[in-house]
Amino acid sequence: MAPSLRSSVTVVALLFVLTLVFLSSVRTSRPATHTASWLLRSTGKLAFVLRLAEESFDNSAWEIPQYVLDYAPLVYLSDDEDYWPGDISEHFEHVTSYLNYTPITPDSLPLTMANLNQLNHWSGGKSVYLQSNDDVEKLPDWLTGVDNIPSREGIASPRADPLSRAYPPPPTLPPSKQRPRSHDDAHPNSIGYSKAPAILVMVPKDDGIVDAFWFFFYSYNLGNMVLGIRFGDHVGDWEHTLVRFQHGKPTHVFVSEHFFGQAYTYDAIEKIGDRPVVYSATGTHAMYATPGVHSYILPLGLLHDNTDRGPIWDPRLNSHRYRYSLTTSTLYPEKSSGEGAAAATGWFHFTGRWGDKMYPPNDPRQYQFAGNSHYVSGPTGPKFKNLARVNVCQDDAKECEIRQKLGVLFEDGREERPPVVVPEDVAAREFAYDEL
Repeated sequence: MAPSLRSSVTVVALLFVLTLVFLSSVRTSRPATHTASWLLRSTGKLAFVLRLAEESFDNSAWEIPQYVLDYAPLVYLSDDEDYWPGDISEHFEHVTSYLNYTPITPDSLPLTMANLNQLNHWSGGKSVYLQSNDDVEKLPDWLTGVDNIPSREGIASPRADPLSRAYPPPPTLPPSKQRPRSHDDAHPNSIGYSKAPAILVMVPKDDGIVDAFWFFFYSYNLGNMVLGIRFGDHVGDWEHTLVRFQHGKPTHVFVSEHFFGQAYTYDAIEKIGDRPVVYSATGTHAMYATPGVHSYILPLGLLHDNTDRGPIWDPRLNSHRYRYSLTTSTLYPEKSSGEGAAAATGWFHFTGRWGDKMYPPNDPRQYQFAGNSHYVSGPTGPKFKNLARVNVCQDDAKECEIRQKLGVLFEDGREERPPVVVPEDVAAREFAYDEL
């Protein structure tokens, strides 16, 4: 239901209930305590009325508002990436559901986007894991997403772009010093297009607010290294960028960077045309608003993410689109979704983990140091990223810091630069990355 229509229904229903309360009090001269008790029961009826109103809305005929698509983010993947966007449907073909460490998926029930929530029958789903059928250390193609790399073929030279003056390209290394890449033999898709669909979940809220959550799935997360030791690898990875609108105008952008994420005003964020630009970190895919080195948790930069201007991913070109009702906890696919995977909603309600459970200490691939593990458990899905958040930040329990400008930390000490706005007609081109 549109926010304005839902507000109108709320007001009318509330007035109706309060009128009944008043008349009941007057006619029966019941004590105030009895009236309060009756009001509590009526409040439950009010919720039921609102639920009926929500369900009476024609959810088969709605479309994502054009403004949500006009301001869809553009994602710079890292040029050093080895684990690219993942296709959820393909992911299901290579995993088996486990209750902790015991397989539970019957052979007659292949996992799909439509039936994944059936796994919630086991322990409420919270102890269910989607375990890889392959040894992750053998790097199967489905895990690396090698077929889902957005292409940069046919893009004009970055020297011709406005950004090239601000961001000179890095020097080209001689072949003898170039690191082998997992995607050298890949066949990339069209410019900005990935065969791995992004997920758009639109959440209407009060006061004309609409939150557009863009979720990005990867079949593998490569953890970062500390003092030469890698920690935090896991199967399955969900990241997101939120663009908040009020009355159809973008107001804020939130990115799921490490350590609780970060919020910005829309005016502060870098843009291509009107579209926000965000960056996916190498391996971990944590999302940031700037390219560069991003330290977190540990001092002296011992633990950090790296972002740069690698292939640009335009999620608007291939996405499954939904509207989520906070009133009924129902996910509605856009009417153009048809009958395929894009129209399925069972995956959204799966309460378990999208990857393996943390490997036990006796697994030869596992090691632990100072309370941290090489392999950890996979994440939960988009439904559990606080879609009902009041503030634009993910954790309503913490103070929401909204930055008014970008801050970039480079190895040579440079920081703080204004956003660069690029005309829409160069949105599909390749931009040179910062000289780090």
